Amino acid sequence: MESSKTAQVPSTSSNETIKGQCRCGCITYEFPKASDIDLNDKNLSESYNTIIIPPEKQKFPERGGRSNKWRASHCHCAACRQTAGALVVSWAYIPLKHLTVTRKEKTGMYRASNRASREFCLICGAAVFFHDDGDTNGTDLTLATITTPRLFDYFELVGHIWVEDAADIILDEDGNGGGLATILNDGLPRTKQDSASEAY
Repeated sequence: MESSKTAQVPSTSSNETIKGQCRCGCITYEFPKASDIDLNDKNLSESYNTIIIPPEKQKFPERGGRSNKWRASHCHCAACRQTAGALVVSWAYIPLKHLTVTRKEKTGMYRASNRASREFCLICGAAVFFHDDGDTNGTDLTLATITTPRLFDYFELVGHIWVEDAADIILDEDGNGGGLATILNDGLPRTKQDSASEAY
């Protein structure tokens, strides 16, 4: 007798949090799933409408049970690539009111520009946070440091930024250039920064 299998849809609300850490565990953090944030809360700022992506604006809404997800993006700027030692660095912006960070030891801060600091572990060297001087409400964290399984059930990648900084290693719209074809042929929008702006 054949048994039928029914796909289980994950719960969209729970007391579980999303967790992450540097490689050695000196820096750990946690924050709620976007689906657990009440967007009708009058105490939330308008910015939540841009940092939380509803299912109808997601590329794969079935992942994560058609629930809200945190916004994330791939950054190709030279500062991100060089400080993380990676060809591309993926970031998610999390409001500080929802983020709990534990630092077991002193961490490092690197000023890659006069606008922001990059926080990293002094023991294992992992790049973890990006603190914009002009933003006291939230911080960016590297998606690669998240340890909660099924990462993309909780984050929606919405595009590529600072692509002009990596012109020699990425493909342009016509397929010319370097070799990061699998990263940039995902159909996500690509954003070029204003030529007068300073890289973070």
